[in-house]
Amino acid sequence: MMSDGDLIIIPTDTVYGLAAKLYDDKALEKIYEIKDRDQSKKIPILISNINQLKEICIISDLSLKLMKKYWPGALTIILRTTKTFKEKTNEDTIAVRMPNHPIALKLIDTYGILRVTSLNKSGEQPLTNIEEIKKIFGLFIKEIYPQGDISKSDISSTIVDLTNDHINVLRQGNINISD
Repeated sequence: MMSDGDLIIIPTDTVYGLAAKLYDDKALEKIYEIKDRDQSKKIPILISNINQLKEICIISDLSLKLMKKYWPGALTIILRTTKTFKEKTNEDTIAVRMPNHPIALKLIDTYGILRVTSLNKSGEQPLTNIEEIKKIFGLFIKEIYPQGDISKSDISSTIVDLTNDHINVLRQGNINISD
């Protein structure tokens, strides 16, 4: 069971993720510290169903259309946050994804929405080898959930910004949004 301050490593359909509970500030601080990540770079969230977003962000017709077409999958969508979420986190926007991996989805169902970032030091390639992951991050994490037999891509998700009601591709990944 995850307690406050705990970090876990989860598999996704793209790269392994370093995860914390959504509102666990202590665990989020650890993520920034061990990744040497700039505090201005917010940590995306992973969900297991679209209904989880009601309290967090504003869903437009365009964003809902993309969610229904590409989720679960390797598409990260940046949306404007609700007033309630902004009051809790001071974030105007949030990056959201629903991974296409049964273990990740089960963990999100178990622990709630998770803050998840790629498993690497900032600026480096994400780690894929469990032994290397244990060596570098083992002291900081509660649990490592292995990939299992599920195929994945080593390419990070496509990121689109929908905060202005049109599609702005910020990072091209497996999904080609121009389709």
